[in-house]
Amino acid sequence: MSVLLGRPAVLPAVALAAAAGLLGAVALAQASVAPPEEEARRFVQQTIDDVMGILHDDGLSLEQKKEQVESLAYERFDFELICRFVLARNWSKMSEQQQRDFVAAFKKHLSATYRDTLDSYRDEKITIESSRPEARGDVTVMTVVRESSGDTRVDYRLRKTEAGWRGIDVIIEGVSLVQNFRAQAQEVISAEGPDALIQKLRNKQIQLDTGTKKG
Repeated sequence: MSVLLGRPAVLPAVALAAAAGLLGAVALAQASVAPPEEEARRFVQQTIDDVMGILHDDGLSLEQKKEQVESLAYERFDFELICRFVLARNWSKMSEQQQRDFVAAFKKHLSATYRDTLDSYRDEKITIESSRPEARGDVTVMTVVRESSGDTRVDYRLRKTEAGWRGIDVIIEGVSLVQNFRAQAQEVISAEGPDALIQKLRNKQIQLDTGTKKG
């Protein structure tokens, strides 16, 4: 699933839309008493409901729905942490300005990608199947997106910080967003350097916004 150097693979739009909302920073009211897995599962369910509310609101135009989903993505992805994971050892090799530029470009590109998928939304359903604890106190919540053409497994890895639960990865049919971007980022940085990587992300975001297909 190449999303850095090309368009993402065709996936149920609701899976990607929900990813934008599921990776959130809003703490549950019951967080102080619920165990981590229960917190994470209830948090995911609540955010699925929030995303579905946007997608099923007949009073909103498609563009308004896209704007609200993008707003969720900006608000709720922990972009800096994900970018650190994506760049791995290359993060510390970048200047502070390059780090800021990469986070900004990555954020805009990913948000534009999610906006773009809503054109194909066809009332898919999401159900939470299970969850499991991970290292560092993380929790992975496993969901299934059900549609007429078949089911798609989408897992969300969450980490609780001082600001509340935040998403750190999305795994669609076994393909990790972080690992997928990391492989592509490493290839570009090794061949052309970090500034080229940042520019490629900017170019792809522009293409998604305008619908162009220039290389």
